[in-house]
Amino acid sequence: MTKTCVHDLRPGRIITTIEGTIARSYPLSMKYAKKRWLAFREIILEDDSGWIVVKIWGPKAIELLRGQQIQLRNVYCFWKNEALCLTLSMHSHLKICTQG
Repeated sequence: MTKTCVHDLRPGRIITTIEGTIARSYPLSMKYAKKRWLAFREIILEDDSGWIVVKIWGPKAIELLRGQQIQLRNVYCFWKNEALCLTLSMHSHLKICTQG
């Protein structure tokens, strides 16, 4: 299986798997979605080819730390403010591979 890297990302697609390191983790907040309050955090995910903003929803948003190696599966890639972003959906998975 070919590994997807940040350089390969295109908007409007589901990304099967991407791995990287959390370069920056923005403050945790709460957002109202799907008729409930959810934890929300934006992170910067980087790999050897570049970096991208990732929107993390739910309990995983609380656990993330700078320097952790993570793997994302079935995330959606889209344009926001003239830049590519990834977001986790209900069917996405985030796996923390190492602690920061």
